[in-house]
Amino acid sequence: MDRNELIRKIVDEKGAEAIPILLELLRKEDDETAQICLDALVQIGNEGKMALIDELKRVEREGIRNDITTLYIIDRLGDIHEKRAVSTLYSLLQFYDDENAQVVIYEALAKLGEGERVVDVLTLFLEESENQEFIDQLIMALSHTKSMKALKALVKLYSKEGLDKGTKAFVLEGIQSLLMDRPEFKEVLGTLQKGDEILEKLYIWRRENEKNGD
Repeated sequence: MDRNELIRKIVDEKGAEAIPILLELLRKEDDETAQICLDALVQIGNEGKMALIDELKRVEREGIRNDITTLYIIDRLGDIHEKRAVSTLYSLLQFYDDENAQVVIYEALAKLGEGERVVDVLTLFLEESENQEFIDQLIMALSHTKSMKALKALVKLYSKEGLDKGTKAFVLEGIQSLLMDRPEFKEVLGTLQKGDEILEKLYIWRRENEKNGD
């Protein structure tokens, strides 16, 4: 029996009573097992989700710094739109020294409806960064903010001279995400530098996806 099957068996047999075991495995095992445990805790329902929030509160209370597993939890709570975690996420920012880790938290906050509160710091990071991996991370985070400021920042990046094709494609994905959340941004996009070009590329992209059945 592999770990995935074992964890499923534990959850099936114990239900919410499996939460302490899952939290222990989440902390002690490898990344793949951690993700399986997160899946299981979310699937348990409200008790599992609250256990994850309580785990964040413990980290905050004990002042644990730069903890990677905590970032996994934060990312998952953002994905499932668990707004009860918002205040704790803001508090946890102070416990991370690395900007990449901070952006994981900012992205989760954006997913939880805090986009307008975090967009300025994300935009500042984008303006100052020259690290491609970090820039990609920022594009993704900005795409969840539902903010006009994010749209303008991504268009500005797209218009940057010498920007490679891969990054441009990723920026287009980010802009597309913003437009899906805020369709009214389309009118503003058309007035920005390179806006018409971006709209045309998004149109072609959408048509190709429809043709391929995506």
